Parts: sequence; C-alpha cells; structure tokens
Amino acid sequence: MSFDLPRLANLQPADIERFQHDGFLVVEKVLSPDRVEALRATFTRLFAGKFDTGIYPDEWYWREGMSLPDVTRHMANAWKADLTVARLALSADVGRAATTLTGWSGARLGQDTIWWKAPKTKAVTLHQDTSFLDYLDPPQTITCWVTLDDTHRDVGTLEYVAGSHRWPLTPIPEGFHAPDDYRALMKNAARLAGVLDPQPSFIEIPAGSCVLHAGEIWHGSAPNNAADRMRRSIGIHLTPADVRFSDRPGGYICRRYQRTDDPSLDESYFPILWTNDGHRTPWIEGYCKTGKRSARR
Repeated sequence: MSFDLPRLANLQPADIERFQHDGFLVVEKVLSPDRVEALRATFTRLFAGKFDTGIYPDEWYWREGMSLPDVTRHMANAWKADLTVARLALSADVGRAATTLTGWSGARLGQDTIWWKAPKTKAVTLHQDTSFLDYLDPPQTITCWVTLDDTHRDVGTLEYVAGSHRWPLTPIPEGFHAPDDYRALMKNAARLAGVLDPQPSFIEIPAGSCVLHAGEIWHGSAPNNAADRMRRSIGIHLTPADVRFSDRPGGYICRRYQRTDDPSLDESYFPILWTNDGHRTPWIEGYCKTGKRSARR
C-alpha cells in the first residue's frame, strides 16, 4: 500500500499561515530511516533501466556512458516504473497536505520527479513550477519535495526566495540544466516585481524531510561542489482534483494522455490522491502492492 505520512496529515493553522506568507513549508522527518533507504536504492535501479513494472518513466534525463557526468540527473513519472516510488508519490497524506495548504477541494498527482545531484554536478536554474502548466485549467500546482540525503548548501540543496510566489508568473525558462547564472531569471523577475535584493533561503534539513512549496515560488539549486556527497530527492507535483486540459498549447508529457475531444484528466494517468468528500482513485492501493492498476481486491 502507499506510504502513511502522519506528520503531513496533521498540518496546523500555523503551518498554513507560514505557507501562505513564505510560499513554502518545511516539515522535518516525515519518512522513517528504512523508507529513506528503500527509496535511495531505487535510484541506482531506475537509472540502470531496471523497472519493477516493465514500464519506462515518461522522462529519463541522464544515462550511464551516454550523458555528461556533471549534470543533474532526473526522471519524470517514475511511479509508473517503480513501486517504491509509487508508494510515496501516491500517498493520501501528501494529497491531504496539498488540499490543506491550498484550499482546494482535492488533489491529484500531476507527476513525480526524481532528482539525483551527484558530486560535482551543475546547477538547475531558479524557476516557477506553474510556468510549465499553461496547458491546464486552472494552471495551479503545489510540490512536495522529499529529501533522501541530509541537505547542505555546498551540496546543491534546493533554495527558495521567500514571498516570491506573489511575483508575476514568467514564461518557461530556457537552459533549465547547467545555466551560466542559475539565479539570473529570478533576479530579473525580482526587479520587475520591485524587489531590489532578493535573498534565497537554503534548505538544510535531514534526510526523510520534505518541503511543500507553491507553484509560483522561485526555486532551484546551485552546483554540488562536494567531491563525495550527493543530493537525492523526489518531487511530487500535485494539481487540483477538478483540473482540466486547456485549449492552450504545451504539456509535452501530459498531453499524450489526453483523450480526443475530452478535456478531463483520466485517473488512469493522473490519479486522485485525496478529496474532502472522501474520493481517492480506487486502484491505487492494489497498484502499490502488485503493480497492476485494478480496483479489484
């Protein structure tokens, strides 16, 4: 079955207030050490092309012997390939936390993202997640970023600009991986928003912790300057349960799952994790046990 994450299931009014003010919320130690270790082990298998279900993830960036060694590795929708990832990405408690912080009536999984910043790998540009969602109505998202290693600023931890979720939304960035100045787009957005000296906050937290962040907040990561430490993490990107495909272009991954003449998102590919009226995609628990998408027990 999917992971239970009780620390996320019991967010308090002060947590909501902090999220609304800063645009992100840190929640430490949501995963037990054994679950952290199990998720770490999936990274080696996944990037070696060994998939529990026999299905490839939707995006696979970095391959041994083919890709440059100094770029951050990532995958999208590894939940379709690996059941350990699925148990985290499909957690009801992650969905409940998203609805608590956003005020949505429910939350569905948009996609997961596997991040592996190996030693001496380059930066990822600061960006806003919602910039990538123009193909949805409403174009809204919240991310639960889960750390699998202790994070430090010299190992390329995630950094946020508190309050930047109130700045205007910008277009999709170019040069997402390994830019010359990974903060350049953020600095320009700050000037346009009338912010003269934006100061990023570095997330330094234990393995098994998480950060929930608004889709509009500016965030990214510096290079990993360490020679012997890595930063592994998983991003779970959620959208409102009632979201639909827009008439606008875009969505090079998600559009492949849109039915003809139907703007609704199919729960076969975008499962609902939690709604306030109790609905949850019925095949999730069975899938997390067997790898088969069936609601039959």
